[in-house]
Amino acid sequence: MAVTRRNYIFGAFISSVLCVILTIVAIASNSWIVSNVYTANQEQDSTVRYGLFRGEFALYIFATPSYNTLYMTCIPDMNACAMSCKTEAQAREDEARALASGYRTNQACTAVTTVDTTNPLKDPPVISFGVYVGTLLLLFLKLTLGVLAASLAILNATRNPTEPAFGLPGCLWTNVATTVVGITVMLLFGIYWATSGLKNHLAFSYVAFGGSTPAPGLGYSYWLLICAIACSATNVVLIELRRFLLERDPPPPTIKLENHSDGNIFLY
Repeated sequence: MAVTRRNYIFGAFISSVLCVILTIVAIASNSWIVSNVYTANQEQDSTVRYGLFRGEFALYIFATPSYNTLYMTCIPDMNACAMSCKTEAQAREDEARALASGYRTNQACTAVTTVDTTNPLKDPPVISFGVYVGTLLLLFLKLTLGVLAASLAILNATRNPTEPAFGLPGCLWTNVATTVVGITVMLLFGIYWATSGLKNHLAFSYVAFGGSTPAPGLGYSYWLLICAIACSATNVVLIELRRFLLERDPPPPTIKLENHSDGNIFLY
């Protein structure tokens, strides 16, 4: 009985690997937030898209766009993160500090940040550092649990571990934890996106200071997490379905020696 229906466990392994791949793509890709940005007298709308570390700003002032790299820049002591297209690290830090204080900066993607303190913004156009770090921690926890779930699945598909933690109970609860963490990170970022005003300023000076109208949305990097959650949830279903089928299967026949009078010796 211990070696039957292992195809369900192997299916859970394949699904776990897919969950890990989707989570890695979600972390590494640069389309958590995407937006077209309309500005008068431009050839066409500019575009902004960025992920948890970097992004891209395509500025269409002329027919030929100008492409600029966006960098996530965080100031922990001010509980703020912002996207900056400045080309030097110090200039990006200066811009993030200015935005966290509500001050206006030059919008050009240059090596220097100039700050105007005479007309501060009412609400600083930044991302909460706590939310940003929380999102990263949950994503890497989800990735770790996904790798552990895949390891346990292939172990149980090829061997019969005796310890419950390494057996199917451990594999089952690892996938449950992976699913719960995935749902949590989606809720954390999704609720923050809907309630914080991030969709209005994108934590980017070109949008935050007015003069342009964004059309923002959550990009594929965020929505990939739904697929990753579905994979780990599928693993729970596969493991429980296998257990149900094994319990439903009739036990193997038992041959009783006393029912045979010829004295044969039965080997099992």
